[in-house]
Amino acid sequence: MKKRSREPKPLHPALASAVVGPALIKYLASCNSRLRSQSLHLIHSWLSSEPQLLSEPDIGRLWKGLFYCLWHSDKMQNQVALINRLTSLFLSLQPPLSLEFFHGFLVTLRREWPGIDRLRLDKFYLLIRRFVRVLLEMFRSRGWDLDVVGDYFGILDKYGFTAEDKLRGNGVNYHVVSVFLEELRSVGFPVKKEVVYAIFSPFFAGILKSQDKILLGKIKSCVFDELLKMGKDLLAKKKMGVTCDVQDGVMLLGIVALTMGLSEKLYEVGSGVDCIQGNRKVLLGLHEEFQKLEKELESSGIEIAIPEYHAAADEEPPQLIPMECHSSTPDEGIQIVVDTNDEHQNEDGFHKKRKKAKTGTKGQDRKNNKKKEIRRHENTVLETSSVGKNGDFISSNLDAASGDVESCMYEIKFDEATTLELLRRRFGEANAQSDFKNEDLGSTKTPVSLLKHNKRMRADAASEHDIGSENSVGKSTTKRVRFAMKQNIVWKPENPLPPENLRLPPSVTPRGSALKKGVPPGPVIEKLPLQKRMKNNNKKKKAAQNRLSMVESSVTRLQKKMRKMMSN
Repeated sequence: MKKRSREPKPLHPALASAVVGPALIKYLASCNSRLRSQSLHLIHSWLSSEPQLLSEPDIGRLWKGLFYCLWHSDKMQNQVALINRLTSLFLSLQPPLSLEFFHGFLVTLRREWPGIDRLRLDKFYLLIRRFVRVLLEMFRSRGWDLDVVGDYFGILDKYGFTAEDKLRGNGVNYHVVSVFLEELRSVGFPVKKEVVYAIFSPFFAGILKSQDKILLGKIKSCVFDELLKMGKDLLAKKKMGVTCDVQDGVMLLGIVALTMGLSEKLYEVGSGVDCIQGNRKVLLGLHEEFQKLEKELESSGIEIAIPEYHAAADEEPPQLIPMECHSSTPDEGIQIVVDTNDEHQNEDGFHKKRKKAKTGTKGQDRKNNKKKEIRRHENTVLETSSVGKNGDFISSNLDAASGDVESCMYEIKFDEATTLELLRRRFGEANAQSDFKNEDLGSTKTPVSLLKHNKRMRADAASEHDIGSENSVGKSTTKRVRFAMKQNIVWKPENPLPPENLRLPPSVTPRGSALKKGVPPGPVIEKLPLQKRMKNNNKKKKAAQNRLSMVESSVTRLQKKMRKMMSN
């Protein structure tokens, strides 16, 4: 069934009168979702065709409108779609305008961050992650140009990590640091010293000048400690001779930690004049860790080759080869199904099965399936048996003269009188015995009854009974049943009582520590846990203390009255 193409909704009357440009920004914060969506579409087309730069107040107003457009967006699916539209808008802008757009993104989020409640925090976390990912993809599309990387990461450093404003949006910086390596690992980058230093330049600057101790700890734990960990893992795999994927992001970051001379760079940054004294200790500690890792690589004698970088645009997509089937046109209402698992194939290389189209409702299909299962159950090959006078079972002779399938299909003989006599005889023998220790009377052969077989039992029966073979007809397939005296006790007055463990119901039998000697059986008394008992004891003690204090106070009052009486 083909879906009807949706007709475009007419433009909102408020947007029809608005002039294309900054006048559309105020509609981004509207409570009407249709108005927000249409205004964002018009702004997208306006900004992508705008050759000139916007002023800083216009960029601020634009991002405030985009912020509240995401603020009003509900449900995860709508939020993800809106974030994707914002990232595509960022990629469609011209280079100078996209730089201002990224600057407005950082400033607006840091300004509005303290007002975001916990219910709306996740979608803004996702916005930050997607912008970091799109920024790295833009660097990849421009060939990791050092000037482009320096411009955008310079804005991240100036208006993010080392910002001198009084905005309290440090959570934006924390989340950028925590997701950076994950997104860089998935995008990929050329392993060159200049590119690596340009990529990690905002983190070097942040750990050099930032006075935020939380940001300092985030950069250390989420960036440089992770690089150390990846470098150690890669070195351990190389020592064990494990082959690694060259294009794997974890391997690339491990190569960066081992071969890019990060220890020298960290020492250079830590020994600079501009470094804060408290941050210098962290930088020199990281320098020692990376230097130790590089020395371990030199002593091992392992050479790590730097992989060549291949841009994603150069990769050719795999060619899809269509499958050709030379066959006649099928009839109406019949579907052709290609079964590649069949051993016997036709000349064209495919075995075709014709499958009739399903007709009818689901209820009719279920009824038909139930009828088929009943027929299969009735047609299963079973062995009939009869019971002799002495209680023994005599298997009936099978008529296997004809080799047809129908000769192997016969009904089950089920005689209720004989089975009842057998059960009475067995219980009579059990009651006559004085020793009740032997509970199981052993396995006896019982006639096969018409029970409800599940799918596994039917599969076993089908595998055991080969309809076409004559040897399978003569095999006995009687079911063995074990009788237990625990479940089948019949007591008469002339017989002794059964043991006590059979007479007691399971709810009365002792459990746990009550099974020790000297503890009478009985219902288990649940005790309160130790903490609750302690609380109850404390409450009782406090109540007793209150009573004593009340008695003491009354005694003192009486003594005072008596003294006054005596003095008078």
